[in-house]
Amino acid sequence: MPHIYVCSPSKPIDPNLSNPTTSIEILNQLGYDVTLSSHALDNWGNISSPIAMRVSDLQEGFINPQYDIVMASVGGWCSNEILPHIDYKLIAKYPKPFIGMSDITTLCWNLWQKANIPTIYGLNLHHFAEDTPLSEFWQFQKTLASPLEFSGFTRKPIQEFQVYRSGRMSGPLVGGNLAVMCWLLGTPFAPEIPNGAILFLEDDIETNGYYWQMYLTHLKLAGAFEKISGLVFGQVDKGTVFQPKSSFKEILDILVGEYDFPVLIEADFGHITNPISIPFGIYYELTI
Repeated sequence: MPHIYVCSPSKPIDPNLSNPTTSIEILNQLGYDVTLSSHALDNWGNISSPIAMRVSDLQEGFINPQYDIVMASVGGWCSNEILPHIDYKLIAKYPKPFIGMSDITTLCWNLWQKANIPTIYGLNLHHFAEDTPLSEFWQFQKTLASPLEFSGFTRKPIQEFQVYRSGRMSGPLVGGNLAVMCWLLGTPFAPEIPNGAILFLEDDIETNGYYWQMYLTHLKLAGAFEKISGLVFGQVDKGTVFQPKSSFKEILDILVGEYDFPVLIEADFGHITNPISIPFGIYYELTI
Protein backbone atom coordinates (compact mmCIF):
# COMPACT_ATOMS: atom_id res chain seq x y z
CA MET A 1 0.00 0.00 0.00
CA PRO A 2 1.57 3.35 -1.02
CA HIS A 3 2.37 5.57 1.94
CA ILE A 4 1.58 9.30 1.71
CA TYR A 5 3.40 11.72 4.00
CA VAL A 6 1.59 15.03 4.57
CA CYS A 7 3.27 18.25 5.63
CA SER A 8 2.20 21.92 5.85
CA PRO A 9 4.74 24.13 4.04
CA SER A 10 2.33 27.06 3.83
CA LYS A 11 -0.56 28.22 6.01
CA PRO A 12 -2.15 26.17 8.82
CA ILE A 13 -4.78 23.63 7.89
CA ASP A 14 -8.10 24.69 9.43
CA PRO A 15 -9.82 21.61 10.92
CA ASN A 16 -13.07 23.58 11.08
CA LEU A 17 -13.08 24.01 7.30
CA SER A 18 -11.35 20.81 6.25
CA ASN A 19 -11.23 17.92 8.71
CA PRO A 20 -7.86 16.17 8.32
CA THR A 21 -9.27 13.01 9.90
CA THR A 22 -11.91 12.78 7.17
CA SER A 23 -9.25 13.31 4.49
CA ILE A 24 -7.08 10.57 5.95
CA GLU A 25 -10.02 8.17 6.11
CA ILE A 26 -10.83 8.82 2.43
CA LEU A 27 -7.21 8.26 1.41
CA ASN A 28 -7.17 5.03 3.43
CA GLN A 29 -10.27 3.87 1.56
CA LEU A 30 -8.51 4.70 -1.72
CA GLY A 31 -5.66 2.39 -0.71
CA TYR A 32 -3.07 4.73 0.82
CA ASP A 33 -1.43 4.79 4.22
CA VAL A 34 -1.15 8.35 5.53
CA THR A 35 1.20 9.95 8.04
CA LEU A 36 1.03 13.58 9.15
CA SER A 37 4.33 15.37 9.69
CA SER A 38 5.30 16.51 13.18
CA HIS A 39 4.02 20.06 12.60
CA ALA A 40 1.32 19.45 9.99
CA LEU A 41 -1.46 20.63 12.31
CA ASP A 42 0.44 23.49 13.98
CA ASN A 43 -0.91 27.03 13.77
CA TRP A 44 1.30 30.10 14.02
CA GLY A 45 -1.16 32.53 12.48
CA ASN A 46 -0.14 33.24 8.88
CA ILE A 47 2.01 30.10 8.81
CA SER A 48 1.67 26.55 10.04
CA SER A 49 5.00 26.67 11.91
CA PRO A 50 8.35 28.53 11.82
CA ILE A 51 10.60 28.16 8.80
CA ALA A 52 12.98 25.61 10.34
CA MET A 53 10.09 23.32 11.31
CA ARG A 54 8.45 23.50 7.89
CA VAL A 55 11.75 22.74 6.15
CA SER A 56 12.51 19.86 8.50
CA ASP A 57 9.04 18.39 7.99
CA LEU A 58 9.30 18.68 4.21
CA GLN A 59 12.73 17.06 4.01
CA GLU A 60 11.71 14.26 6.36
CA GLY A 61 9.10 13.18 3.83
CA PHE A 62 11.80 12.60 1.23
CA ILE A 63 14.63 11.13 3.27
CA ASN A 64 12.51 8.70 5.29
CA PRO A 65 12.21 5.44 3.30
CA GLN A 66 8.88 4.69 5.01
CA TYR A 67 7.12 7.19 2.72
CA ASP A 68 6.41 6.90 -1.01
CA ILE A 69 4.70 10.23 -1.77
CA VAL A 70 4.95 13.69 -0.19
CA MET A 71 1.77 15.77 -0.14
CA ALA A 72 0.98 19.30 1.03
CA SER A 73 -1.92 19.63 3.46
CA VAL A 74 -3.23 22.90 2.04
CA GLY A 75 -2.15 25.97 0.06
CA GLY A 76 -2.44 29.46 1.44
CA TRP A 77 0.53 31.79 1.66
CA CYS A 78 4.18 32.20 2.69
CA SER A 79 5.61 28.94 1.35
CA ASN A 80 8.12 31.15 -0.49
CA GLU A 81 9.76 31.80 2.90
CA ILE A 82 11.19 28.31 3.05
CA LEU A 83 12.65 28.16 -0.47
CA PRO A 84 16.15 29.47 0.44
CA HIS A 85 16.43 27.04 3.35
CA ILE A 86 15.62 23.76 1.56
CA ASP A 87 18.51 21.36 0.93
CA TYR A 88 17.75 20.57 -2.71
CA LYS A 89 20.84 18.38 -3.10
CA LEU A 90 19.69 16.25 -0.19
CA ILE A 91 16.16 15.89 -1.56
CA ALA A 92 17.52 15.04 -5.02
CA LYS A 93 18.86 11.81 -3.55
CA TYR A 94 15.29 10.68 -2.81
CA PRO A 95 13.26 11.35 -6.01
CA LYS A 96 9.77 10.50 -4.81
CA PRO A 97 6.65 12.33 -6.07
CA PHE A 98 5.55 15.59 -4.47
CA ILE A 99 1.98 16.84 -4.91
CA GLY A 100 0.16 20.04 -4.00
CA MET A 101 -1.34 23.20 -5.49
CA SER A 102 -2.12 26.89 -5.06
CA ASP A 103 0.62 28.48 -2.90
CA ILE A 104 2.44 25.15 -3.19
CA THR A 105 3.26 26.26 -6.75
CA THR A 106 6.52 27.52 -5.20
CA LEU A 107 7.54 23.97 -4.28
CA CYS A 108 6.20 22.31 -7.43
CA TRP A 109 8.52 24.51 -9.49
CA ASN A 110 11.59 24.50 -7.27
CA LEU A 111 11.61 20.83 -6.28
CA TRP A 112 11.28 20.05 -9.99
CA GLN A 113 13.90 22.57 -11.15
CA LYS A 114 16.46 22.31 -8.36
CA ALA A 115 16.07 18.74 -7.09
CA ASN A 116 14.71 16.98 -10.20
CA ILE A 117 11.79 15.65 -8.16
CA PRO A 118 8.67 14.44 -10.05
CA THR A 119 6.21 17.09 -8.90
CA ILE A 120 2.47 17.10 -9.53
CA TYR A 121 0.22 20.14 -9.48
CA GLY A 122 -2.78 18.55 -7.87
CA LEU A 123 -4.75 17.69 -4.78
CA ASN A 124 -3.77 18.87 -1.32
CA LEU A 125 -4.91 16.85 1.70
CA HIS A 126 -7.85 19.18 2.33
CA HIS A 127 -9.47 18.22 -0.99
CA PHE A 128 -10.27 14.79 0.36
CA ALA A 129 -12.55 16.22 3.08
CA GLU A 130 -14.88 17.58 0.40
CA ASP A 131 -18.02 15.66 -0.50
CA THR A 132 -16.62 13.76 -3.49
CA PRO A 133 -17.49 10.12 -4.30
CA LEU A 134 -14.50 7.77 -4.06
CA SER A 135 -14.85 6.82 -7.71
CA GLU A 136 -14.23 10.44 -8.74
CA PHE A 137 -10.64 10.28 -7.50
CA TRP A 138 -9.60 7.93 -10.31
CA GLN A 139 -7.59 10.63 -12.11
CA PHE A 140 -5.61 11.44 -8.96
CA GLN A 141 -4.83 7.75 -8.46
CA LYS A 142 -3.87 7.21 -12.09
CA THR A 143 -1.57 10.25 -12.09
CA LEU A 144 0.23 9.11 -8.95
CA ALA A 145 0.65 5.60 -10.29
CA SER A 146 1.52 6.50 -13.91
CA PRO A 147 2.30 10.22 -14.35
CA LEU A 148 3.54 9.72 -17.91
CA GLU A 149 0.03 8.63 -18.90
CA PHE A 150 -1.58 12.01 -18.23
CA SER A 151 -5.21 11.79 -19.36
CA GLY A 152 -5.73 15.44 -20.23
CA PHE A 153 -6.98 18.75 -18.86
CA THR A 154 -10.67 17.86 -19.03
CA ARG A 155 -12.64 14.86 -17.83
CA LYS A 156 -15.16 15.19 -20.67
CA PRO A 157 -14.61 15.95 -24.37
CA ILE A 158 -13.54 19.55 -24.91
CA GLN A 159 -16.48 21.81 -25.72
CA GLU A 160 -16.53 24.69 -28.20
CA PHE A 161 -16.81 27.32 -25.45
CA GLN A 162 -13.52 26.06 -23.97
CA VAL A 163 -11.52 26.78 -27.14
CA TYR A 164 -10.36 30.39 -27.15
CA ARG A 165 -8.00 29.66 -30.06
CA SER A 166 -7.69 26.34 -31.88
CA GLY A 167 -4.49 24.60 -32.93
CA ARG A 168 -1.96 22.01 -31.79
CA MET A 169 0.25 22.35 -28.72
CA SER A 170 3.02 19.98 -27.71
CA GLY A 171 5.76 20.10 -25.11
CA PRO A 172 6.48 19.71 -21.41
CA LEU A 173 3.70 20.57 -18.96
CA VAL A 174 4.51 23.40 -16.53
CA GLY A 175 2.47 25.96 -14.66
CA GLY A 176 0.49 26.49 -11.51
CA ASN A 177 -1.09 29.40 -9.69
CA LEU A 178 -0.75 32.61 -11.71
CA ALA A 179 -0.24 35.00 -8.80
CA VAL A 180 2.30 32.78 -7.05
CA MET A 181 4.32 32.36 -10.24
CA CYS A 182 4.44 36.14 -10.67
CA TRP A 183 5.58 36.64 -7.07
CA LEU A 184 8.57 34.39 -7.76
CA LEU A 185 9.75 36.36 -10.81
CA GLY A 186 12.94 38.30 -10.19
CA THR A 187 14.11 35.90 -7.46
CA PRO A 188 16.51 32.93 -7.57
CA PHE A 189 13.41 30.73 -7.34
CA ALA A 190 11.60 32.04 -10.42
CA PRO A 191 9.99 29.55 -12.83
CA GLU A 192 12.19 28.77 -15.82
CA ILE A 193 9.70 27.95 -18.57
CA PRO A 194 11.16 25.48 -21.10
CA ASN A 195 11.01 26.28 -24.80
CA GLY A 196 7.88 24.81 -26.37
CA ALA A 197 6.18 24.23 -23.04
CA ILE A 198 2.45 23.91 -22.52
CA LEU A 199 1.79 26.47 -19.79
CA PHE A 200 -1.18 25.82 -17.50
CA LEU A 201 -2.47 28.59 -15.20
CA GLU A 202 -5.20 29.03 -12.62
CA ASP A 203 -6.11 31.31 -9.73
CA ASP A 204 -8.70 31.70 -7.00
CA ILE A 205 -11.55 34.10 -6.35
CA GLU A 206 -9.21 36.62 -4.65
CA THR A 207 -7.71 37.35 -8.07
CA ASN A 208 -10.30 39.63 -9.63
CA GLY A 209 -10.41 40.79 -13.24
CA TYR A 210 -7.80 43.52 -13.04
CA TYR A 211 -5.44 41.23 -11.13
CA TRP A 212 -5.80 38.65 -13.91
CA GLN A 213 -4.88 41.35 -16.40
CA MET A 214 -1.92 42.63 -14.35
CA TYR A 215 -0.51 39.19 -13.57
CA LEU A 216 -0.81 38.00 -17.18
CA THR A 217 0.85 41.22 -18.30
CA HIS A 218 3.66 40.54 -15.82
CA LEU A 219 4.22 37.06 -17.29
CA LYS A 220 4.11 38.51 -20.80
CA LEU A 221 6.69 41.19 -19.97
CA ALA A 222 8.89 38.49 -18.45
CA GLY A 223 8.90 36.73 -21.82
CA ALA A 224 6.83 33.69 -20.84
CA PHE A 225 4.55 33.78 -23.89
CA GLU A 226 7.47 33.92 -26.33
CA LYS A 227 8.49 30.37 -25.39
CA ILE A 228 5.31 28.34 -25.17
CA SER A 229 3.46 26.12 -27.64
CA GLY A 230 0.11 26.45 -25.90
CA LEU A 231 -1.74 27.98 -22.97
CA VAL A 232 -4.31 26.25 -20.77
CA PHE A 233 -6.42 27.96 -18.13
CA GLY A 234 -8.26 26.26 -15.30
CA GLN A 235 -11.76 27.21 -14.26
CA VAL A 236 -12.26 30.84 -13.32
CA ASP A 237 -14.39 31.03 -10.16
CA LYS A 238 -17.90 32.16 -11.02
CA GLY A 239 -17.68 34.72 -8.22
CA THR A 240 -14.61 36.41 -9.70
CA VAL A 241 -15.30 40.14 -10.03
CA PHE A 242 -14.72 41.73 -13.44
CA GLN A 243 -15.27 45.40 -14.19
CA PRO A 244 -18.53 46.23 -16.06
CA LYS A 245 -16.77 46.67 -19.42
CA SER A 246 -14.41 43.72 -19.01
CA SER A 247 -14.44 39.92 -19.09
CA PHE A 248 -11.93 37.07 -19.01
CA LYS A 249 -12.02 36.63 -22.79
CA GLU A 250 -11.53 40.35 -23.37
CA ILE A 251 -8.46 40.22 -21.12
CA LEU A 252 -7.15 37.36 -23.26
CA ASP A 253 -7.77 39.43 -26.39
CA ILE A 254 -5.49 42.11 -24.96
CA LEU A 255 -2.76 39.83 -23.60
CA VAL A 256 -2.46 36.92 -26.04
CA GLY A 257 -4.29 38.15 -29.13
CA GLU A 258 -1.04 38.86 -30.95
CA TYR A 259 0.23 35.28 -30.62
CA ASP A 260 -0.80 32.25 -32.64
CA PHE A 261 -0.48 29.47 -30.06
CA PRO A 262 -3.69 27.62 -29.13
CA VAL A 263 -5.49 28.52 -25.91
CA LEU A 264 -7.82 26.28 -23.90
CA ILE A 265 -9.96 27.81 -21.13
CA GLU A 266 -12.21 26.49 -18.35
CA ALA A 267 -10.29 23.22 -18.00
CA ASP A 268 -10.95 20.96 -15.01
CA PHE A 269 -8.33 22.27 -12.61
CA GLY A 270 -7.92 25.22 -10.28
CA HIS A 271 -9.65 26.14 -7.04
CA ILE A 272 -12.54 23.76 -7.60
CA THR A 273 -13.75 20.53 -6.03
CA ASN A 274 -11.48 17.62 -7.00
CA PRO A 275 -9.30 19.39 -9.58
CA ILE A 276 -7.33 17.17 -11.93
CA SER A 277 -3.69 16.53 -11.04
CA ILE A 278 -1.09 17.63 -13.61
CA PRO A 279 2.41 16.10 -13.65
CA PHE A 280 5.22 18.59 -14.19
CA GLY A 281 7.62 18.29 -17.07
CA ILE A 282 6.10 15.36 -18.96
CA TYR A 283 5.71 15.68 -22.72
CA TYR A 284 2.10 16.08 -23.84
CA GLU A 285 0.32 16.80 -27.11
CA LEU A 286 -3.11 18.36 -27.52
CA THR A 287 -5.07 19.50 -30.57
CA ILE A 288 -8.11 21.70 -29.98
